[in-house]
Amino acid sequence: MPLPVDPIAGKVILLTGANRGIGLATAKELKARGATVVAGVRQPSKMAPLEGVIVLPLDVANAESCRAFVDCVEKHEGRIDGLINNAAILLNPKTPVLDMAESDLLSTLEIDLGGPIRMCQLVVPRMLAKGSGRIVNVSSGLGAISDMAGGYAAYRMAKLALNGFTKILAAELGPNSPVKVNSLCPGWVRTDMGGAEANRDPSEPAREIADLVAISADGPTGGFFRRGEPADW
Repeated sequence: MPLPVDPIAGKVILLTGANRGIGLATAKELKARGATVVAGVRQPSKMAPLEGVIVLPLDVANAESCRAFVDCVEKHEGRIDGLINNAAILLNPKTPVLDMAESDLLSTLEIDLGGPIRMCQLVVPRMLAKGSGRIVNVSSGLGAISDMAGGYAAYRMAKLALNGFTKILAAELGPNSPVKVNSLCPGWVRTDMGGAEANRDPSEPAREIADLVAISADGPTGGFFRRGEPADW
């Protein structure tokens, strides 16, 4: 009996923020499962070579860079089946919100929220035209309004808004849309952002992200997931 084919196999998946941490682990996971992975990074020359992964320049804070990236992929690959919005920054997390620099807030919103919005505005119409698509916004439990606390002010607000954007986009597309969009909390992960004391290896959320890309046509949309399960936000 032949083994079942992974739903990701043969799909063209765009991945932002792929040069390290969760993004790099996700690129490896997707490639191992048979996807064509197109990684967008700000400085491709600084990304370690990853066999079989296409690496292109991408600055998610720049609309023209986003358009050039998406146009290039569609020109050479012919379609876009999935989008993983992973690129994010975390600035001065210990600064109290009343002392937060406006520049920190604006820079964080520009990348952590504006980046996914720009990418979705470019990619979703193309997915709809092809009749299928999967979007995963890598968010954070720090952006869950049900568990909001002090610290990480700019990052929390950006991820809270990203969760809201996920719900809005899913609602506007509708429950029966062929394009499914969900957000995910990767947990506390051992990365440059999460630190060495974190309790999860990047390979763990990478599998969960890939699983959300692999959902079926009747799968969830507008959800927030943690460790593979729906979570409150």
